[in-house]
Amino acid sequence: MPRRALRLHLQHLKEECGEPLHISMSNGKTREKIEDKYKWDLSVLYASNNHWEEDYRKLEGGLSHLLTFKGTLADARKLEQFMQVYIGHSVTRENLYVYANARFYEDTRSAVYEDMKGRIELLASKISAETVFIKKELSSLSLEDIDAMIRENTQLAGYRFFLQSYARYHSHILSEETETVLAELEIVLGKPDDIFSAYNNNNISFDTFEHNGEKIPLSHATYSKLLESHDRALRQKAFDYYYRPFRQNIDVLANTYATSVLANIKLAKVRNYPSMLEMALFPDYLPATVVSNLVEVAKENIDVISEFNGLKQKALGIEELHFYDNYVPLVKDVDKKFPYEEAIELVRTALAPLGAAYIKRYDATVHARVIDVLESPGKRSGAFSWGSYASRGLIFLNYTEKFSDVSTFAHEFGHCLHRDYSIEKQPYIYCQNPIFLAEIASTFNEALLFDHMSKIVKSSEEKKFFLYHSMKRIEATFFRQTMFANFEKDIHEMAESGKVLMAKSITEVYRKNLETYLGKGMVIDEQLNYEWARIPHFYTAFYVYKYATSLSAAIALSERVISGEKGAVEDYLAFLGAGSHKEPLEILKDAGVDLTGKKAYEVTVNKFRKLLKEYKSL
Repeated sequence: MPRRALRLHLQHLKEECGEPLHISMSNGKTREKIEDKYKWDLSVLYASNNHWEEDYRKLEGGLSHLLTFKGTLADARKLEQFMQVYIGHSVTRENLYVYANARFYEDTRSAVYEDMKGRIELLASKISAETVFIKKELSSLSLEDIDAMIRENTQLAGYRFFLQSYARYHSHILSEETETVLAELEIVLGKPDDIFSAYNNNNISFDTFEHNGEKIPLSHATYSKLLESHDRALRQKAFDYYYRPFRQNIDVLANTYATSVLANIKLAKVRNYPSMLEMALFPDYLPATVVSNLVEVAKENIDVISEFNGLKQKALGIEELHFYDNYVPLVKDVDKKFPYEEAIELVRTALAPLGAAYIKRYDATVHARVIDVLESPGKRSGAFSWGSYASRGLIFLNYTEKFSDVSTFAHEFGHCLHRDYSIEKQPYIYCQNPIFLAEIASTFNEALLFDHMSKIVKSSEEKKFFLYHSMKRIEATFFRQTMFANFEKDIHEMAESGKVLMAKSITEVYRKNLETYLGKGMVIDEQLNYEWARIPHFYTAFYVYKYATSLSAAIALSERVISGEKGAVEDYLAFLGAGSHKEPLEILKDAGVDLTGKKAYEVTVNKFRKLLKEYKSL
C-alpha cells in the first residue's frame, strides 16, 4: 500500500476521521521482553541493517543503469531488457522502503530507523524525478505500436496490459522538461497536507474545561472517548471545546485547504483532464458515474438514517438528537477479553466458509511470524497490513484483547492474504492491488466475522451489540464517507467555476452536505459546520469515496458467500489473486459485483435496513 494510502488507512480505522496516531505506551513490556512469536521477523527482507545498506547503495548506483535506456523504449529488444532492469530496481526499492518504515514503526524513537526511512524516501523521490523519461516514452506508444512490438518480440506479451496502461496517458503526459519540474515539485505540492498535519497533530491547542468540579484535559483521543460517555452534559462540553481551535483558526485552515484544491485543479488543467475528479478517477479506469451513482443511492436512502436516528433518540431517552449524541454505545460492549490465541481461532472459524485452501493459507500465515502483535513503548499505534514482493503480507497490530482488536485482526488479515494471493498468482508488475480494490478483502473479512458472531451469541443483548456495530459501520463508511466525497465534489466544482474558496464559502457548502446526509431528527449545531477543517482525507482529493465503494463490494461479495451461492467462493478467491492485471471494474465484475450501476450500493442499503429491522425486533 503506498505511503499516503497507508497513512489514510491507519486514520480510517478510527470511526471518526481526523484522530491522529499516537505513541502506544500501555503494555509496559519493552520490545526486547516480548516473546518472539508475537513479533514479526523482517529478516525475510534483510538479515541486518548492513544488508539494507548494501541494497541501498545498489539502488543508488542502479539509477545510472536505468538512465542508459533513455530514448530506446520504442525498440522491442531494448524494451525487454529495460523491463527486466526496471523490475529488479523496483523490487529493491520496495524492499528498502518497507523495511525502513516497518523498523521505524516498531519504535518511533529510533534515530537509526528514522534516518533510514528519510534516506530511502529522498532517494525514491530523486529516482522519480530523474526517470520521468519512462512515463514520457511509454505513454508515446500507441496501441498499434504495442501490438507491433509484441509481434516482433513475443517476450513482451506478458507486459501488454502494463504498456497499454501507459499508452492511455498519452494526452496527459507533458514535455520531459515539464514532467521533471512536476516530479521535483511533488513535495511542494504536498505541503498543504504537511501543514495541516503539523497543526492537527502537533500544534493544536485544546482548552481544559471543568465538569462537575473536575478539570477535563481535551485531545483528539480523549474527545473520541468523551463522545461515548453516557453523561450528556460532558459530551456537549467536549463537543463545544473540541471545535474551538478549528473555529479560531478557520481562515488559516481554509487557505491551507484552498491551496490544496487549487493546486489539484491547476494540475488537472495542465495535464488536459476535463476536471480534477476525472483526473483522480483516471488511474483506476473509472467513469465519473461510479461516484455519481454512489451519491445518488446514498441520497435516495437517507430515510434509513432518519430511522436510525429515531432509534438512537428513543434509546437514549432524549428530546433532541445532536451529533454529540451519535457515538454513545446503545448496547454494552461484549464483556469479555479475547486473548490473541483465542482471536486466531475465532477468526479462523468465521472465515471457514472460504474453504480448506484459504484456511490452510491462513494457518501458514499465523505461524510464519509476519504479525507484530503487542503494544510496547515507542511503537506506533493503530494497525495496518503492508509488505513487499519479497516479504509478502506483514501485519502490524497493537492487540489489547478487546473485541474491537479481534475485528481489526480479521480486517488486516484480509489485506494480508489479498497481497499474498496476488503475489502468488501475478508477476511483479501486476501484483499490487489497486487502491480502489484494496479495502474490499479487509472489509469482507469483518463482514464474515460479524455474521459468525451474531450466530453464536448467547443473549439478545450480545446479538444487539453485533447488529448495532454493523449498522454503525455502514453509517460511518457508506453514508458518511459518501457525504465527504460529495463535499469534495462540490468544492472542486465551485473552484473550477471560478468562485473564490474562503472560510465562509467552504463552510456553507459543508453545511448543505450535513443537512442532506445526516437525516431527519439530527440537530446540526453550529460547531459541526467547521468539521471539514479537521478531516485529513480532504488533502488527498477523491480518496474517501473508495471506502464506500469498497464496503459495498465487500458486502455484496460476502452476502454471496454467506448465502452459499454456487461459485461465490471460487469467484472471491479469484478476485484475491487478480492483482492489477486488468481494469479494477473488470476484476470486480469477474467476482460477481458490478459497480458501474447502482445495484451493489443498493445491496449495502438493503443490508442496513435488514439489520435495523432485526435489531428492533429484539
